[in-house]
Amino acid sequence: MSALDELAEVYRERDGAALEWKARGGLVVGCLGSDVPEELLIAAGILPIRVCGDPEADLGRADRYIERAFDPRVRSIFMRIIEGSYSHLDHLIVSSSSDALVRVFYYLRELRRTEAELSIPDLYFFDFLHTRYRTSALYNRDRARDLKGVIEGWSGRSLTRTDLEQAIATCEENRGLLRELQQLRAPGAPRVSGVQSLIAIGSSMLMSREVHSQRLRAFLEEAEGGETLSGVRLFVPGSVQDHPRFYEIVESCGAVVVGEDHDWGARRFAGEIDTGADPMDGIVDLYHLREPGTHQTTVSERVSALLRQVQATGAQGVISYIYEADDAPSWDFPEQREALEARGIPMLLLDHQPYGPERTDDLRRRVEQFVESTGRGEL
Repeated sequence: MSALDELAEVYRERDGAALEWKARGGLVVGCLGSDVPEELLIAAGILPIRVCGDPEADLGRADRYIERAFDPRVRSIFMRIIEGSYSHLDHLIVSSSSDALVRVFYYLRELRRTEAELSIPDLYFFDFLHTRYRTSALYNRDRARDLKGVIEGWSGRSLTRTDLEQAIATCEENRGLLRELQQLRAPGAPRVSGVQSLIAIGSSMLMSREVHSQRLRAFLEEAEGGETLSGVRLFVPGSVQDHPRFYEIVESCGAVVVGEDHDWGARRFAGEIDTGADPMDGIVDLYHLREPGTHQTTVSERVSALLRQVQATGAQGVISYIYEADDAPSWDFPEQREALEARGIPMLLLDHQPYGPERTDDLRRRVEQFVESTGRGEL
């Protein structure tokens, strides 16, 4: 198989690498939310994996426990957890990345207490603030030290400075390679598609970071000699795309997705750790000070971030794809569109969208019309 094929297999069979790790006697910890500092887990010899949903799953059973006010991706994740899809996890860390995840933690904790027959992993809540204040930085350092102590209990050993520095080096190498991948997407002459990028980025959260770096490096070497991809260059903000379905539709309509700002895309490798700082300080500052997510900052900050990202990727247009009940990204749209159109960049809003495959024909029609008009330079 090619390097991309190997990464695609991990991306498709998402539990495979974790199950192999456990078969060799290792601990596997699930991370729900983008703020869990995986460096601490890696320093302890634990495999961190990102918990995800399943667009093909029937969410009927989830209705017994969780309201429809949650967006369908979160409901799918919740259902997979209570149905035992993550029973192989030794522990599950839920971060405060959004209000929805905070509530998911409380629901899961109560279900562990009242319905012990459900195979819900041992839970830990990681509270992490994103306000840019010194008090938040101090609070986050305390919470990270607490988490470090818990992880030491799980692994049965203390984490030394050397352990932390080695884990930081491992993760920084991986993030650096992912940034090299981004350079092959944009600006101007992409050699890597959006779907390929989702595979390369998403697989990094599902397997050993060292092994992922080896395979990603091989893929980058293959892609650097590849042909330039043709098509209208698009940037995708909005809801988290933890599966490639929407990108596949977009790129089948004569476009190339050159960037995004969600947690299963380019936000994965945003920021760098200050290796000259104390390791714990460097880790905390990375997650605290990097580009904030949709649920973590103000509209004006997100508009400014979008403009920077669109400019950096050379995107000709923007499509915001938002799931039903995921309201926060929709609040940004009027200001985002106004700011982009002032720069001659059109923006399409696709809101109230399903997480699964429904309404594909209508979606394709709207995307095709947008790609065609953007390619003609119509605002």
